[in-house]
Amino acid sequence: MRHRRVIIGAALLLLCAIAAVFAAGALLPGGTSAARADDAIVLTVTGNGQTKTFTLTELKALPAYTGFSGMKNSAGTITLPAPVRGVMLSDVFAQVGGLKSTQSVDVTASDGYGMTFLYSELASGSGITMYNASTGAVEAAKAPVSLVLTYEYNGLPIAPGPDGEGPIRLAVAQTTNENQVADGHLMVKWVTNVTLRDAVVPWSVKMYGLLKNGKRQTYTLDRASYDSCATPGCHGSSWLQPVVSKTWTGVPLFLCIGKVDGGKGHGGYGAYNEALARKGYRIKLISASGKSVIIASRTIINDERILLANKLMGSELTTADYPLRLVGPKIGTKNFLGRITKIVMLPLK
Repeated sequence: MRHRRVIIGAALLLLCAIAAVFAAGALLPGGTSAARADDAIVLTVTGNGQTKTFTLTELKALPAYTGFSGMKNSAGTITLPAPVRGVMLSDVFAQVGGLKSTQSVDVTASDGYGMTFLYSELASGSGITMYNASTGAVEAAKAPVSLVLTYEYNGLPIAPGPDGEGPIRLAVAQTTNENQVADGHLMVKWVTNVTLRDAVVPWSVKMYGLLKNGKRQTYTLDRASYDSCATPGCHGSSWLQPVVSKTWTGVPLFLCIGKVDGGKGHGGYGAYNEALARKGYRIKLISASGKSVIIASRTIINDERILLANKLMGSELTTADYPLRLVGPKIGTKNFLGRITKIVMLPLK
């Protein structure tokens, strides 16, 4: 009987050990718990009337890109280039019929942040600004620039979840280390979806601060910087227009003014010179046709509903208003101005 108890006890210990091994993932297909993670769907690709999902294993089966990527964040801090491995966006879209010159691409993260890229940016890296990693100065790219869905950084898998940036992160990469970096806002982390869309036309809005000692603070608001700011995870906002029940989305005008009002220039409300706005000045917005409206600075203070909108009911603006339209409460519909190309701060009369 004692011998029998020993055998049963040993068998129970063996079963516990096997269960522990399974729990750790060591006997799962592929041999590790990482293999189980690799078999989960991590990316959805949509375009040309098709939708295709990818596991990490399936992404890794596509032609691999190896190169170097670094970034310059909005505060000017530089992360030096490091080795990356992943899949070029163009190779991903080849799985759904390919990327056409009449298309652009939306890259979206699990937290709602996203960026839109032009065909030229995907095909050749044309139009993507590169910086010297030592000085931070703008310079011409010294090696081919590619947009890559990376799953390895510096030789290690990109960790998922809030403590990581993956398992997939978009990178602006070069095949060789040229000591160059790109804007950090382009490098979407936690990527879950990439979608083809009709081509987006490049645009820019010139902004001018108050004249001081014969000079003005200036800033060029372009499509890339605006798209980065307009996501819900950043400074994107919306306003439901009463009566017509239309929802406009975009970036609050006061935050855009923060680029030329002598404030910090980035971040949330701290980027906006509220004291100057309360003191008073005028904001002149000018359209491509030459039409203009003037808004009082005190009217827009910290109001997230007065927008430079780029979408109406979730869709891009039509040519009558593209790229941006001023909308919101308190300013009067007669001041709703589209096709904005210039914004100028003026002193009080």
